[in-house]
Amino acid sequence: MKVNRSRKDVVDNLQYALNPKSIAVVGASRYNGKVGFKVIEGLLNWGYKGKIYPVNPRAEKVHGFDAYPTVQDIPHDVDLVFIAVPAHIVKSVLEDCVAKKAKIVVIATSAFKEIGRGDLQNQLTQYCRDHKLPMIGPNLVGMGSPYLHFNCGFIPYLPIEGPVAMISQSGANLLAALGTSQKDHFGMSFFVGLGNKADVDFCEFISYAGVDDNTKCLAVYIEGLDSPEAFIDACKSVNKPIVTIKVGGSKIGVKAAFAHTASENEGTTDKFYDEVFEKAGAIRATTWQEFLDVSLALGLQPPLQGDNIVMITNGGGSGLLSCDHFERCGLPLHELSEISPGLAGRIRAYMPMFGSPLNPVDISGTASPIQYKGAFHQAIRDPKVHGILGSICPTAVTDVGAVVDIVIELHEMYKHLNKPFIMECQGGEECQEAIMKLRDHGIPAYPTAEQSVNAMIALYKYGQIKKSK
Repeated sequence: MKVNRSRKDVVDNLQYALNPKSIAVVGASRYNGKVGFKVIEGLLNWGYKGKIYPVNPRAEKVHGFDAYPTVQDIPHDVDLVFIAVPAHIVKSVLEDCVAKKAKIVVIATSAFKEIGRGDLQNQLTQYCRDHKLPMIGPNLVGMGSPYLHFNCGFIPYLPIEGPVAMISQSGANLLAALGTSQKDHFGMSFFVGLGNKADVDFCEFISYAGVDDNTKCLAVYIEGLDSPEAFIDACKSVNKPIVTIKVGGSKIGVKAAFAHTASENEGTTDKFYDEVFEKAGAIRATTWQEFLDVSLALGLQPPLQGDNIVMITNGGGSGLLSCDHFERCGLPLHELSEISPGLAGRIRAYMPMFGSPLNPVDISGTASPIQYKGAFHQAIRDPKVHGILGSICPTAVTDVGAVVDIVIELHEMYKHLNKPFIMECQGGEECQEAIMKLRDHGIPAYPTAEQSVNAMIALYKYGQIKKSK
């Protein structure tokens, strides 16, 4: 249901969705294949320290905890109620939650508006709003935070700690991001599946993320906006980068999005959403990979304050791929002589005679860590240079690991200059290890030229957004 703006009382209560002192699991099960079993299992596996109260009228114990027939029968205060029971039972559970004075409810149950039962969903939503009980869902997988060791839902992973808050309508795509977090060193501050977002909307979680100390960037997956004005207002109030991806705009996607999360896209266009995101000051990604890549960059690096980007590489091919992609994206590289007089000459001292001091700067396939260090050093110290893009090609001569150590050293040394540093490393296992090590030290790194350029472009866009505020 529509909201006019982010509701402060709801935002305040979201702390109980991500850091509750007590959780009641309605539909708690003794059987491994059930959602109600997996919710408690996930809480335990990831180290939840609060109280767990299983609610199951046909069991005395679940997972070793005393079980209760209803929420009202729990003899202690309850912050969060997680509901995983059939749709026709949900109303009575909500009545128990109101009587118990629970702080917030999460409804994992499906079979509401997405299958044509919009009246039932609206009835439950209005009931919760009338009783000041924020409701997340229905039709979702859960939420959590690695900083809080909290994983509440039927979610098999907990991501590593990091800067990105992931707010997603899709449970499947949220799980995909969570599943690759540890493998790809994509760190998150918190994550939440909104499902049908019948009550708590994007705007409230955006407002919450805006004041969350661990969140440096918001990544928002959208199938449909019921309250675009509230979304715009919330985004404008947040002094952090916001990356969006909007799906369900194709002819068949309109129907698929409704069947998935009851998202209504009839009558809207890509142009409409482009305008919404522009008004909101949000950066729109067009592919899932771009969505992840630029979110990571914006979470780890400062905005790009101008368009003077210097690329330094030991592979001419990578440089050509990058400079062509920069131009396709509307941000062509400038020659070093245009950026800063004398910069090319200073960098030339750190490259062989057959190298190319243009831009991209090709320090040749024989480049040593010392040559990389000198070239990077000259570029990043130049006051006319706004950002650095580095590329490592794993030749038999170039020591990838040693170059990575140099990059980390320089990044720490010159972090105070607030110039973004992006890296790219195409190749085999040594490149994968390099990318992960760089990310662990706060440097966005990618396996292709296009990904690294997309990341830098996003930093430039965010720099322009900040200037316009």
